[in-house]
Amino acid sequence: MRKIVAVDAGGTSSRAVVLEASGDCRGFGRAGAGNPTAVGIEAAVEALGLAVARALGDRLGDTDAESLVVIALAGAETPEFVQRLGSRFAGLGLGGTVAIEPDLLGTFCSGTALEHGYAVIAGTGAIAARVSDGRIHTVRGGSGWLLGDTGSGFWIGHLVARTVVAALDGIGRPTALTGLLLEATGIERTSAKHRGRAEELTRLEHALYALQPVELARFAPLAFEAVDDPVGREILDAAAEGIARILAAAVQTDVSGAVVLGGSVLAAGMERAPAIFTHRLRAAAGDAQLIPVADGVVGAAVLALRRLGIRVDARLHRHLTGEIDRARGEAVAQ
Repeated sequence: MRKIVAVDAGGTSSRAVVLEASGDCRGFGRAGAGNPTAVGIEAAVEALGLAVARALGDRLGDTDAESLVVIALAGAETPEFVQRLGSRFAGLGLGGTVAIEPDLLGTFCSGTALEHGYAVIAGTGAIAARVSDGRIHTVRGGSGWLLGDTGSGFWIGHLVARTVVAALDGIGRPTALTGLLLEATGIERTSAKHRGRAEELTRLEHALYALQPVELARFAPLAFEAVDDPVGREILDAAAEGIARILAAAVQTDVSGAVVLGGSVLAAGMERAPAIFTHRLRAAAGDAQLIPVADGVVGAAVLALRRLGIRVDARLHRHLTGEIDRARGEAVAQ
């Protein structure tokens, strides 16, 4: 029987499932970051291979020259990445087709069986897309931490860091974010000074400058912890506004349908600060239904089945989602 494998290659973690044409799920595997832009080709290939190997389980190594592997991936893939990935999968017995699809499409298809609508991902970065006839039609945002991505995890984390540094320096407002960031960086509060400046400020600056810029995204959750703090709330207000602006730029009045939301920022926003995020997103998308999803692995599975000519309607989509949730839970319990 032909092996069907679907993979969501994330910048933090990757998930893989083994499917049957019926939508039944026969295995689930998880591993580290599978995005070559985030971690490099070698590490990404290894992580994706490990996730797929775990999903295959006792089917690992059974050669299948007609296998299909569909990967939902952010960014552009290079020929070297595709070649090394094919070799890695061949070593797992998957000698057939390897297809790479946009992570935005994987996110959209994770939330709905519709072929028209919108997808928004706000995690480390922020990006939105209009989906038409089951394909990506228009993309907005996604310019990266240096040039854009307003409202992203990096953008929030960077603003948290700047806000706390200003507060400690006496040129910004006091905020609950200060204690949270000092705790997150392992710096103790002290009244001591170093060359006329607060010692904890000097230590914090050293700690932050030791990071790669994009690593500031790790501090984005602190803003959600401080949602009741006026400064923390202002940061989240501005983040939600930025994400909504990216979505609004992708919206066309002639394209209706659901808005599927993915990424850690939107997951936290819809759960911990819905009053801030929900109405802005609805206003940007014309009051369309908002559907949060945990990741893009269901969507990758939908795209795999569609490549085989299988129509994924609402019933099959529900079945597929339930099967993957079941397999995910079983994998976690092991």
